[in-house]
Amino acid sequence: MTGIIGRIVGLLGGGRDGHEPRNASETRRLDGLPVSTEAERIVARLCEEAVAVRAGNYGAVKLSDLASWEAVKTGPDDLLLEVALASIVPRPHDSYAHTPKSWTVNETRKTIASQLMRKKLPFTSAQLAGLIEQCTAYPYSLQYGMPAPSILGAAERVLEGRSPDGVLRKAIETLQRRLVRDGARAQQTKFDATILARVAALLEGGGTDRRALPMGAFSATVAPVLEDGKHGDAWRALLLHAAGAGEKAKPAAKWLADGKALVAVIGTDAVAARLVAWMEATTPDPARPDASLDILKGLIWLSAAFDEARLAGPIGRFAEKCFRKVPGIGARSVKLGNAALWTLSETVDGEGAAAELFRLRAKLKLPSVQKLLDARLADLADKMGSSVAVLEDGSLPDFGLSAGGSATFPFGDVTATLALQPDGVDVEWRGADGRVLKAPPAAVQRDHKAGLAAFKQAVKDVEAARATQAIRLEQSWQEQRRWDVAAWRRTFLDHPLRRQLALALIWRFDGAGDPVTAMPLGERLVTLAGEMAIPETGTVRLWHPLDSDPADVLAWRQKIVDRELTQPIKQAHREIYVLTDAERRTGTYSNRFAAHILRQHQFRALCQARDWRFEFLGGWDSWNVPHRALPHHGLRVEYSVEAVDNDARSDAYVPLHLATDQVRFVDARGPVPLEAVEPILFSECLRDVDLFVAVTSVANDPGWTDGGPDGRFGGYWREWAFGDLSQSAETRRALIAAIAPKLAIADKLEVSEKSLIVQGKKQKYAIHFGSSNIQILPSNRYLCIVPGRSPQEADKIKLPFAGDSLLSIILSKAFLLTDETQIKDPTIIAQL
Repeated sequence: MTGIIGRIVGLLGGGRDGHEPRNASETRRLDGLPVSTEAERIVARLCEEAVAVRAGNYGAVKLSDLASWEAVKTGPDDLLLEVALASIVPRPHDSYAHTPKSWTVNETRKTIASQLMRKKLPFTSAQLAGLIEQCTAYPYSLQYGMPAPSILGAAERVLEGRSPDGVLRKAIETLQRRLVRDGARAQQTKFDATILARVAALLEGGGTDRRALPMGAFSATVAPVLEDGKHGDAWRALLLHAAGAGEKAKPAAKWLADGKALVAVIGTDAVAARLVAWMEATTPDPARPDASLDILKGLIWLSAAFDEARLAGPIGRFAEKCFRKVPGIGARSVKLGNAALWTLSETVDGEGAAAELFRLRAKLKLPSVQKLLDARLADLADKMGSSVAVLEDGSLPDFGLSAGGSATFPFGDVTATLALQPDGVDVEWRGADGRVLKAPPAAVQRDHKAGLAAFKQAVKDVEAARATQAIRLEQSWQEQRRWDVAAWRRTFLDHPLRRQLALALIWRFDGAGDPVTAMPLGERLVTLAGEMAIPETGTVRLWHPLDSDPADVLAWRQKIVDRELTQPIKQAHREIYVLTDAERRTGTYSNRFAAHILRQHQFRALCQARDWRFEFLGGWDSWNVPHRALPHHGLRVEYSVEAVDNDARSDAYVPLHLATDQVRFVDARGPVPLEAVEPILFSECLRDVDLFVAVTSVANDPGWTDGGPDGRFGGYWREWAFGDLSQSAETRRALIAAIAPKLAIADKLEVSEKSLIVQGKKQKYAIHFGSSNIQILPSNRYLCIVPGRSPQEADKIKLPFAGDSLLSIILSKAFLLTDETQIKDPTIIAQL
């Protein structure tokens, strides 16, 4: 081997002094380990290159960045063994001072050993014992100073399941005692627990891998499969392999291939069924870290190769659970959530996985998660040779629905029917005699537990998909989405879920002639003038009220009410915001929603729900502007806010309230003239801002009747709690005026300029259309009623659109106040 080492060292430019080695076979001994001085020179040269790469800065170095590494790693096993030893054994002149150079040298040596020991090198028992003794003698945590996992890996590969003996066994037992002692002195880390489990497995030996699973609650959950008489050993091998997922961002191809082979021994169906059950039973707790959850992470990664359509939903729901925030801590498990998203983007069942990713994109509003979801959707679209938009249109499953949007589930003599509506999902139970039941009978709950659970999950899945599609349709205005007629038919009318939404919406058809505004009815279209066939050519997009003159908009609103339709989004009755003369004068900004006081926490939550970006403003360097990106227009819209001076603060020192200022549109060069913004885009963005004010303004907070801190904002509260109506409030007023005559309490209602007037048995009341606040007339005394359970009469009202909570609150209060004698709440009675 002397000649080989000489040639390698020659390639590296000689030893540290730049000369050829004196004698390649020269060795020295340290703690009983023979170490080749020439191997030491190779390590020294690599370390010198690493220091040069870092240029005096702290930081890890990739061996692939070192010019000499390629020549070293391709050497013979005997040489690699000696280089590995030389990189581990400390030398008398080594410095452990905390300087960038010494840190880089020590980390580089550790990395060299880790890389080389992944190979099955011909270590002797004495060499392995010496390395393990080095670990035992190391005075600090093994996690940071010694490549202990690599050393144990080398021992595992040499022993191949045999029980160690002699000096090697003694060395392993000594290390075990140190680890147990360290764990007794301080809380055992995940790293130490893993090392201890591997040490115990080495000492136990045996023909099969008997290593213990990482300690933790999840290991206890999966432990029963290890007792499987037929596949117990196979399950252990699979779970141990899965535990190797560790802190990796994504799995290596070889790791996946090895895992796939382990899954095949047990069977994909059996592993998939267990995985679903384990995900449903597991809720990560960031306050109680569990090292054994790496097993679940690895299993989720491996499931990407399963040809199992049923896995997309459970994996998506588990991702949602992982990204759910725990107050004061953060997401339950970003690591597991990311693993689930990676799996969905790589899964065999591409369409089902895409549907889950799009659902999560609409559901999870954390900016970092949305960025990751966008990347995963792009990866999946690329994998399937499609664009993200086309992938979205084609990936939605039909959930087993009929063309009419229903599905029936038998439970013996009882049936349950799921019926999709534009605004939700209805469930109906029928007995053997056909009569409608209020709930599933006790026999169904007792004898069909699994089927009942599957039915309830199906209802949740259909509703989640419906809600996601409604959101995406609303976003189509800002994204300027169009479909050719054939694609529109295929995407909406031919899909049993989307069809129910499409039939309740108004569409605009553009072709060779004048644009046509119509609603689908069966296989034809209904216009304001009558019926017509669906055009064969042209494009289709969702109609917006700004597409038509006011008379046609009012006619469409009346048609929706007359047909007793509930639109999945607020379309015909949608508020529109056109440029005002004041905004033309200001040019690049709008003051329409300035000078409001908003509740910061509610405002931030609503920003996230509407795809705006905003982080809490506080008493530190946290300045940011609420904004929404408009990539299809090369713009972003901003709403300026600032923390209220000397305001009350939360426990996290976040001011509770914000003061609002301008709305503006900006591009890469700066503010854009408002007249240059496309009218529908302008209207939709200002509608968002109006929603922020309507929902989060302190004018809706009865606790601010005194004007808030020191009474400073009493004037604002009185002005906006009962003041002029915003555009959304004007729309609400018009709708209530249309439906009030049809209500059972119509003779007790009167629609005034700003309020719904209600005649009770004792007094008269005014419910403001903007804030839903109540005044007792004629004294205008404020009446505080906190929204709660709606009266049954209010629940039965058929509204023409979904999503306006204030509209429902106003009607609920009206029903309540028509007969004050039925009010039982002592806080309301005291005010009356």
